[in-house]
Amino acid sequence: MKLFEPFTINSKLTVNNHIMMPPVVTRLATTKGEVTDELIDRYVLYGQGGAGIVVTEAVSVKRQKSGQLLRLSEDAFIPGMQQLTERFHGETDSRIAPQIIHFLKIARSGYRQTVNDLTLEEIQEIPELFARAAERARIAGFDGVELHYAHAYTIAYMLSRYNHRKDEYGGSLKKRLLLAEQVVEATRKAVGDDFLLGVRMNGDEFALGGNSLIQGKAIALRLAELGLDYISVSAGGKFEDAIPVEGEALDPYTGYSGHRSMPPKWMPEKVNVYLAAEIKRTINKAGFNTPVITAGRIPTAEVAENVLQNGEADMVAIARPILADPYWPKKYQEGRENEILKCIYCNKCREAEGAFEEVTCFQWNRKDGSTSPPNP
Repeated sequence: MKLFEPFTINSKLTVNNHIMMPPVVTRLATTKGEVTDELIDRYVLYGQGGAGIVVTEAVSVKRQKSGQLLRLSEDAFIPGMQQLTERFHGETDSRIAPQIIHFLKIARSGYRQTVNDLTLEEIQEIPELFARAAERARIAGFDGVELHYAHAYTIAYMLSRYNHRKDEYGGSLKKRLLLAEQVVEATRKAVGDDFLLGVRMNGDEFALGGNSLIQGKAIALRLAELGLDYISVSAGGKFEDAIPVEGEALDPYTGYSGHRSMPPKWMPEKVNVYLAAEIKRTINKAGFNTPVITAGRIPTAEVAENVLQNGEADMVAIARPILADPYWPKKYQEGRENEILKCIYCNKCREAEGAFEEVTCFQWNRKDGSTSPPNP
């Protein structure tokens, strides 16, 4: 199967197969954003399970209160991240990269900061924050860095039609792209041309008034022009259709756009693959061969292989199925499909993340009260 053949991402980094384990929140970091042994164990497990490249849960680039969110906002976080990469590389033959993120303030009172509230000075400091965080990631021994331009976070909203700023950072798509461009340029300068630098973006926001695939294709083309090494296509995850709960902060993964970000079992297989396929066609037609990664209800190796054989994407991002059984890639490759604990797309893992609890698959629960992932 092509799925299990080695793949070189944009001539820079060779991985064992066409499988990415994309970011999945673990809630295993400390409240100060520090790495823990349990968090390292989880990522080593994903690597041992056979994913070609593992992208960590989001890592904050800014010094701010952010709960159990990993951070690379200061040099003090480098040693912990080095512990992660050293164990990962020592115990697996997979690759690993952090997803770095800038996010806005949100409170249980109902307050939500938007990109329209940011001062010009706050916006202008963002490229350097990403650059320094990426530089720390390289020092810490990661194999690359992924910029988070998707879902409910700062850069995604700067790119969105929800950005109504009146200065050079808002209004037309060209202006909405400015900060994203500046982040890429600053980060590339910080890490060098030889270091893998990818991006995750929305193909469609699936929220009334937001970006559609029309804007998604234009954004992806510009990111390809800027020389990013891969484009990972996600969808949705917006605050605009979030379901409010009294006394709790808005959760951008509770509405329809959130379901498109993490498609539940009532949505069809490959529900978001067409977004990546359209983006891949667009950038290829323009003369760019930037690898495109797709995600969203790809439950089996056969479905993933179909995506690759159809030319809909260059890699597949398998999140919840690998959370359910971290050895999903290895077991499929070895013909042990009958041993796989298969994801049923119930999104109990998503509920745990929203409740700030350790994220596991509820199918790990044993009758004796123990909780552990499947055997190799």
